[in-house]
Amino acid sequence: MLAQRRPFDHRLFANRLGLGLAFFLAALPAKSDPFASAWSEGKAQMRLIAAGKGADGNYEAAAEIRLPATAITYWRTPGDAGVPPKFSMDGSENVAKAEVLFPAPQRIDDQGVEAFGYRGSVVFPIHVAARNQRAPVLLHLTVDYAVCDNICLPEKSSAELALPAAGQSQQASLIAGAEARVPIALSPQDVAARVSVVLDGAAARPTWLLAWKGDSAPADLFAEAPEGWAFETQRRADRLFSITAVEAPAAARHVAVQMTLSGTPTAYAFTTELMLPAPAPSGEQTTQAVPAAGTK
Repeated sequence: MLAQRRPFDHRLFANRLGLGLAFFLAALPAKSDPFASAWSEGKAQMRLIAAGKGADGNYEAAAEIRLPATAITYWRTPGDAGVPPKFSMDGSENVAKAEVLFPAPQRIDDQGVEAFGYRGSVVFPIHVAARNQRAPVLLHLTVDYAVCDNICLPEKSSAELALPAAGQSQQASLIAGAEARVPIALSPQDVAARVSVVLDGAAARPTWLLAWKGDSAPADLFAEAPEGWAFETQRRADRLFSITAVEAPAAARHVAVQMTLSGTPTAYAFTTELMLPAPAPSGEQTTQAVPAAGTK
């Protein structure tokens, strides 16, 4: 007796075909985000992200660093201890200039040591100018930085990304948020209208009181001075901060200090000139701790 041919089952064929296609697609590598590099590996992770070209024709990119939740890394001026991050673009192609911007830092109590930096994560915007606007741009970034959590350890992270000139970037909002935390530079006219700095004659050490007359009240003040100088800042009241000289070259009488006012929603940066009172005898030292007023 001849075996009867089974009727063709279209549903069974379709199910098997669909299952096979699913396995095939799952085996393919996932499509990468053209606006983000892979994460580096190490004690912390770093990647490059991009958002296309800005209105000025420069590429908008950023270095995103992820730290352990309780770890910190440092600002360009790290505070009482620590090391600032160093950025290298060596290995990049068709890059005329790459400017790294620093979001305003936090004042962090790191086991009794005052540090200026970032906890958990930070995004550093990078403005990239191409040598040839018609050629593709490859950004290669290496960052040397510290990862501090109970102990501080050095870290080196590298990433590389071909910067897209256009398209919809899922990283655009992250870069825009970091840009918003970068201090806005005030012109001398803005400083004159919004900032008042006066010598505090009652203080034991050379101290100035800085009053902010601008919009929303800033949260903190950071001072950056040339080598040989050191200043401490403290919030005294709403919109009022003190700036105290703790170290100065012996023969110096005045110095230009870069100030950063952090706050919500805007941070500001400006330069102010500080004039020291008549110095006490300094002996042979070229750099000394600033003595309390009236000491011999």
